[in-house]
Parts: sequence; structure tokens; C-alpha cells
Amino acid sequence: MLKRQPASIISLSNTLEKPTLIYTYDPLCGWCYGFHPVMEKLAKRFADDLTIDVIAGGLAIGENAQTITEGYAYIRGALGQVEQTTGVTFGENFKLLAEEGSYFYNSEPSCRAQTVVNKLAPQHALEFAGLLQNAIFLDGKNLNEWDTFSGLMSELSIDTDQAETLYESSETEKSNRENFEWCKKHGASVFPTLLLNIGDEVGVMSRGYRPFDTIESHLHHLINNIKKLSG
Repeated sequence: MLKRQPASIISLSNTLEKPTLIYTYDPLCGWCYGFHPVMEKLAKRFADDLTIDVIAGGLAIGENAQTITEGYAYIRGALGQVEQTTGVTFGENFKLLAEEGSYFYNSEPSCRAQTVVNKLAPQHALEFAGLLQNAIFLDGKNLNEWDTFSGLMSELSIDTDQAETLYESSETEKSNRENFEWCKKHGASVFPTLLLNIGDEVGVMSRGYRPFDTIESHLHHLINNIKKLSG
């Protein structure tokens, strides 16, 4: 059983395997869209020192799934803040989608697509997360439809027939629900959240958007300490 505690007090002793940085996000999370470039830089910067895992955590599921009109006041207010803080741009097609109002904001299908890619092509997990978010936040595409996911998976040379079978399976539906519960259990109550897995312990490293330099400094210090203890 993985123990949850703050990353700052996770024991660094007896660590032989590379730590795992777990990126918990949601495809429908605007702040995650803004954070994705940071994650790409972190993955490149620490490619030799960290394993990167991606888990889609379920922002708009169950009672929180709703037509975009119901949450548009919040979304409209947040767009400018996300753009100003992170430097990303929301596409006109997404803004038109939001203003039209009938789009059903439901995280489950896109999270399930992420779960499929995690299983079939884990090396593309982070890249696929970015493709999902560009699809809706830049291009205004429907993240409730398999055809959208199939097109994105094709860009990564993933077998879409195999992926569709897995997407529609009860096994993947169950894995998706388990991912949502796992995120809650380990402190990923907002997105994005970064968790750090060292040995048999998992701790929260950061919640919400943080700039690259802040996270890079924290991880650099942590990894240096691990190397000293392991040496």
C-alpha cells in the first residue's frame, strides 16, 4: 500500500530505482492546458533522473459533468487569467464552443482515452495529454467522441482498432474509476497536481499551476540528495 505524505518528508534512504514524478491532470482543465508546456520541459530536463507517469484524474465526472453553459461564467473568467499567467492561448474555436453552450463537459471519455494510451503506449502518455488539450482548447473538438481520440492516437502511430476495443472494455472503465479514486486518495484534489513516488511512498509535491523554475529547483535539490544517499 502506497503511503501518502508530503514530498518534503518522504524518506530518501534505500532508494535504488529512479523516483517517479506523477502528473495528475484532467483533459478539460484549463490550468492543466497552461501547465503542459512546463511538464514537457520537466520531462526533458529530468529525463535521466525521473520516470514520468501521467494519470487523468476526473475533474468533471458524475454530478460535476454538465453542459458548458452551466460553467461558462467561471470558464470565461478564468481564460484570461490562465493566458496571462501561463502564456498559452485559447483558440477561437474553443471560445465559440463555449459561447454556443450545448457542449457537454464530461471528463470521463477523455480520461478513458488517456488510460488506453497509458496501457498501449506509455512512452506517449504525456504527449497524448497535450494532444487532448490542444484538441479542445485550441481547436474546439469534441472530447466526448471516439473519432476525436482515434485521430489523435493515429498521430502517435497507435493501433486504433486495438485502442477502440480497449476503450470500450469494462476493464478500462474500471481502471478509469480506480484512477479517479487513486488521485483523491493521494492528495490530487485539484489539477494539476504533481506527486512524487520514492520507494513505496507517494507524496504531494505541488498543487495547481507552478512555473518551471520553481519546480525545477525543487526537483534538482531533491535528486541531488537522493544521489548523495545512494552513493
